[in-house]
Amino acid sequence: MTEPVLVDWNSEKSAEFRRGVIQARHRLNRAPEFSDLSLASLLNRHPRELCDFCTMGEDPADRESWRAGDPGKLDGQQLLEAVREGKLWINLRDAMNVDPVFKPLFASLMAQLKHLNPGFNPMRAYGGILISSPRAQVFYHADVSETFLLHVRGKKRFRIYPPRAPWLEDVALEDILHKDQTEDVPYESSWDVDAAQIDLEPGDFVSWPLHAPHRVENLDGLNVSITCEMVTKESLMKNAVHHANGAMRRMGFTPKSTKTTGFEAYTKLAMSKVWKGWTTISGVGAKPMPKSETTFDVDVASQDGYRDRAAV
Repeated sequence: MTEPVLVDWNSEKSAEFRRGVIQARHRLNRAPEFSDLSLASLLNRHPRELCDFCTMGEDPADRESWRAGDPGKLDGQQLLEAVREGKLWINLRDAMNVDPVFKPLFASLMAQLKHLNPGFNPMRAYGGILISSPRAQVFYHADVSETFLLHVRGKKRFRIYPPRAPWLEDVALEDILHKDQTEDVPYESSWDVDAAQIDLEPGDFVSWPLHAPHRVENLDGLNVSITCEMVTKESLMKNAVHHANGAMRRMGFTPKSTKTTGFEAYTKLAMSKVWKGWTTISGVGAKPMPKSETTFDVDVASQDGYRDRAAV
């Protein structure tokens, strides 16, 4: 793509980028890389260990209904058809930053963001491609990386909540960082009045502050989005402080400060590194992620695009 990816960025958006909820427009919805044929080819060649195939229930508060599945030997066209007609969610992790077809688009996007936002220089950046059914949803969750999304196809409703209690409790964030739970966190429907609600159309860009909980409901059509995650100095320090607080809590203490500046914050940064090193060496941290077991097989002939496996 020779034209800039982002269309309408201005000084107001730059001032709020990574601090508040930002909406903008992009051109990737016009890129041929996101056609059915191109996406089917990507599904065929992307490493399966970097692919997540999931389904979920109807209740937005039922985060336990999020489940992992197996695509078997279905090819890309069959998988797209199962998603289009069923209730499935596919995450092609790192597709934007490792696949030779999509990598130039990602590089162009990141270069433009750095140019438009002086001082923005992430330490690492990753981009995944989400392909999901018209009836799919993503439950209320908080990401541990700085994240933004470019919507490419279909329509979806995005709700973003404040990154603090009661919408996100410190203990819940600590549990995510210690991998005692997934990024899904407790949700109450009454919180929707506090959310920024955005109905995304193809060509919409949205970003939000680090750790801000959000949830997504697909509204129409086969949905395709690009989700970008970044590690920055700010996210590294903030996560280290919360991770250290979680370690202290596990030792019987009750940490109160989440400040990311000063001597205490740097002490927690060191403590977080030591704790991670100890758990790696001791094997304490060697545990499967919650809800990582495979419970269904993708099935094009099924109404929901999958069939459940028999309970063992």
